[in-house]
Amino acid sequence: GETVVLVGGGLGNAVLFSIGQAFRAAGSKVLYFAGYKKMIDRYKVADIEAAADAVVWCCDEAPGFAATRPQDKSFVGNIVQGMSAYADGKLGAQPIPFDLPDRIVAIGSDKMMAAVAAARHTVLAPYMKPGHQAIGSINSPMQCMMKEICAQCLQKHVDPETGAEKGVVFSCFNQDQPLDQVDFAHLAQRLRQSSVAEKLSNQWLDL
Repeated sequence: GETVVLVGGGLGNAVLFSIGQAFRAAGSKVLYFAGYKKMIDRYKVADIEAAADAVVWCCDEAPGFAATRPQDKSFVGNIVQGMSAYADGKLGAQPIPFDLPDRIVAIGSDKMMAAVAAARHTVLAPYMKPGHQAIGSINSPMQCMMKEICAQCLQKHVDPETGAEKGVVFSCFNQDQPLDQVDFAHLAQRLRQSSVAEKLSNQWLDL
């Protein structure tokens, strides 16, 4: 019975279309912003459409995607720019008014989720429903795959009002976290800790 905004970046869309379908099955309205860097990156289009009452297709690469349903929109640019364009009416009539959603669920890169978290308090703030909930699926590095054992996935949380540290959580056990509490600078640092091993793996895979 809610109105929900889903924000997916790249591979994050592989998770969100099942979430969107569950929301719709539970009687919620779903506005879906699907973002991609390149046009070739889009897949499972029918599943994403089935997960949303309206989709805004965002792509950094021109000419962007063509919307195939009358209620859907298309935008060339990043996903926050697409959300802003939709919110202020630049994409035309809003099939789901941007000030209705009770909840935002964002899944994508740490930089994309950080940008969405910040935009809710800046460029998007005048258009959003006060008191809405915002959740991100936090992609901390993980190692043991045994739930709360190795502590590689620890994510620092901060108080959104004061900026003071609130503590840490195991992301492997609690991946869906309030966007306003996530310390995204800490997350970015943690994600870089395996960058050398990742580069070496890519060298082998490219052979």
